[in-house]
Amino acid sequence: MLVAGAAHAQLDQALQVARQSTQEGARAQQEINDVADRAGDLEREYLALRQQIEDQRVYVEQQEVFLRSQANELEALQFQLERVGSIERDLTPMLLEMYVAIDEFVSNDLPFQTDVRRARLDNIERMLGDASVPPAEKYRVILNAYEIEAAYGRSLRTYGEEVVIDGVPNEVNVLQFGRVALVRIFQDRSMEIMTQSNPEWRPLSGSHANNVQRALRIAQEVTTPDVFVAPLPGPATR
Repeated sequence: MLVAGAAHAQLDQALQVARQSTQEGARAQQEINDVADRAGDLEREYLALRQQIEDQRVYVEQQEVFLRSQANELEALQFQLERVGSIERDLTPMLLEMYVAIDEFVSNDLPFQTDVRRARLDNIERMLGDASVPPAEKYRVILNAYEIEAAYGRSLRTYGEEVVIDGVPNEVNVLQFGRVALVRIFQDRSMEIMTQSNPEWRPLSGSHANNVQRALRIAQEVTTPDVFVAPLPGPATR
C-alpha cells in the first residue's frame, strides 16, 4: 500500500510538471506569436514608409522636371518678347518706307478712283501716327493697300464720276483698262482717252465705239468676258 501510494504521488507530481511545462510552452509560443505579429506589423509599416518615401521622391522629380520646363518656357518667352521688340523697331521705318512708296506711286499713276485711293492712303497715314495701333496691324493694312493697287492693274473696271470741263459739271462713265488706259464716256456718247504713255485727256475716235461698248458690258458683267481690242489710238479730234 505504501508502494502504491508513493507511485501515485510520483505520478501526480509528473503530471503537475507536465502541465506546468505545457503551460510554459504555451506562454512561450504566445510570446513568440506576439513577437512575430509585432514583427509583421513593423515590416508592413516599414514597407508603407518605403512606399511613401518612393512616392515623394517621384513627386519631387516630377516637380523638378515641371519647374525646369517652366523655366525653359519663361526663358523662351523672354527671348520672343525681346525679339518682338527688335522686330517692331525694325518694322516701323519699313512701314514708313512702304507708305511713302505707295503714296508716290498713286500720285504718279493714272487718275482713276482718285478719291477712294487718296482716302485709303490718308487713313494709313493717320494709323502710322497712332501709337495704340500694333505694328502688325499697321503692316496688315499697308499690305492690303498694296494688294488692292496690284489688283487694279489686272482688272477691267467701270465707275461713274463727275468731271468739270470749262466750268460745266459732266456725268461720265469711266472705263479702266488696268493701268494701260482710261476712257471716259460722256452722255452724248463722245469719248476721251488717257494712257500711261500719254497721261492727258484727249478725244477718242468714234471708230473705237464698238470695242469700248463691248469692254463696258464686260466690266458691268452684263455679258461674259470675251476678247476685245483695247482703244490705244494716236491723237484724234472729238
